[in-house]
Amino acid sequence: MLRMLRGRAKAQTGSSHHSSPAPAPAPKTPLDDEDLLQEILLRLPPKPSSLSLPRASLVCRGWRSILSDPEFLERFRKNHHTPPLLGFFAGHVHATPVFTPILDSPDRIPASRFPVPQSHSRNDEWRFMGCRHGLAVLLEVSRREAVVWHPLTGQRRHVSFPPGMHTDDWNRWHAAVQCADAADGHVHGDCFSNPFKLVLILVAQRVRAFACLYESASGVWGDIASTATRDTICYTEPSVLIGNEFCWLLGKGDILAFDIQRQSLGVIEKPDMRRYYSSVRLFRTEDNGPGLACLSKLTILLWARKSNYDGVVGWEMLQKTIKLKGLFPRKMPSYDKLVYLSGYDEDTNAIVLTTETGNFTLQLDSAQIRHIIKRDYICDNTFYPYTNFYTAGNTQLSYPAIHKLLVEEAYTPGSRIEFPAITGQKKIAKLYFIFDI
Repeated sequence: MLRMLRGRAKAQTGSSHHSSPAPAPAPKTPLDDEDLLQEILLRLPPKPSSLSLPRASLVCRGWRSILSDPEFLERFRKNHHTPPLLGFFAGHVHATPVFTPILDSPDRIPASRFPVPQSHSRNDEWRFMGCRHGLAVLLEVSRREAVVWHPLTGQRRHVSFPPGMHTDDWNRWHAAVQCADAADGHVHGDCFSNPFKLVLILVAQRVRAFACLYESASGVWGDIASTATRDTICYTEPSVLIGNEFCWLLGKGDILAFDIQRQSLGVIEKPDMRRYYSSVRLFRTEDNGPGLACLSKLTILLWARKSNYDGVVGWEMLQKTIKLKGLFPRKMPSYDKLVYLSGYDEDTNAIVLTTETGNFTLQLDSAQIRHIIKRDYICDNTFYPYTNFYTAGNTQLSYPAIHKLLVEEAYTPGSRIEFPAITGQKKIAKLYFIFDI
């Protein structure tokens, strides 16, 4: 393209008495073929830098038009199936959680992008209960309201508590939310406009628990279910969705489980633990059952519910153990009080570890560890994972490299196109998307 323009300039300066021939039409590029461009954009990785509308608008209007199209975004989610883990909302009982990004630049989202909503009254306190399917749930106990919040847009939905569940003790209330879209092939992500299910839990006097299910499709609370318990839920303990049940870890190791379909509440008694564990975290096993990750010194032991030959379900300690001492990037103390389990991401099956050098994610299947927060002291924060397809950003990296390849590389219909995935403003990875048109 550049050579052709230079040739034209020479021809014009060499003969000023003859009219210049009509310029040849510019060759078509992939940017001129919207169908092809959509297929290319669908293959971008599901990271914030791929779906950022401000970045796309720096390339051309066509990119922005496609990336703002709800139908394209739905196709993009279905193509990638699983949204990325953007970060965690981290906080403790008397402090509003703050979003903590964990992705590297250019995908790192500023903490200020997801400000957790707060009450305007000093007498009201909103408690953060956790995230799922791109939604977060908070409780405003003094007003007897649950708040379903969409961090991407800031939209909120307020739901009044059901009649029949009463207490002013704020630390006895818990809640969980999930998207209830039953459409075939639905991929969770931008689910605020879809129907949702909300479960409210109340544990009274450590001896009895109550639960009630709200369905936004009908706008009605169901019947209140109850069961006897031996303890309460820790006030910062998030729920874990296991199969068709919302589960919470009780203080002594039992599990409180609410069956969403049956709207029934029950307790799974803890395994016969014959040793002391400094920290315990509920997780979802590979066969979609409840499991317990138990920290003993610097070793994590795993328990899972299994069926024996007679079909009786019970606890079994797995042979797999995870020794943390050899996984940390620097020498850790030999005593376990400086390491504890402070969060769990059910989508990636990863546990958050808190240490005196910061926080790590530990993938239970592969035992891979990643340092996500660096500090020189231990904190008592609980970490609530937030996963979603980030479709609205305000960062500065555009797509000059991809644009250059699409415009300047030779293209003919039916050809095979290869282009690298952008991982930074001045760095191009050696990964190629290859597909036939």
